[in-house]
Amino acid sequence: MSEQQDLFGAKQARDDALNRVAGNTGTWMDNALVAVGELRSGFELTGEDIRLRVADRVGNPHHHNAWGALIKAAITHDLITPTGKHRAMQTVKSHARRTPVYYIR
Repeated sequence: MSEQQDLFGAKQARDDALNRVAGNTGTWMDNALVAVGELRSGFELTGEDIRLRVADRVGNPHHHNAWGALIKAAITHDLITPTGKHRAMQTVKSHARRTPVYYIR
């Protein structure tokens, strides 16, 4: 499957924002990536599942957008792989919206 063109610069703006927030996490991002790497491999989890497990290990970041930056970094570091599947999130705050599923490597 080929990725759509970024005609209006939305993907670039997203990536710039994620890079900016990731750059302001102090040691949290490094610690969170270690925690992702320590997740049991061979399972499929949503970003919400990953967030809940990582928060238990290293706490929450300074800004909620750092979670998206963490998922992007975990993909870049080949810790997780998108499966192309989606499923409903579980926490009340997430309102059961559909979210991508990742394979833990």
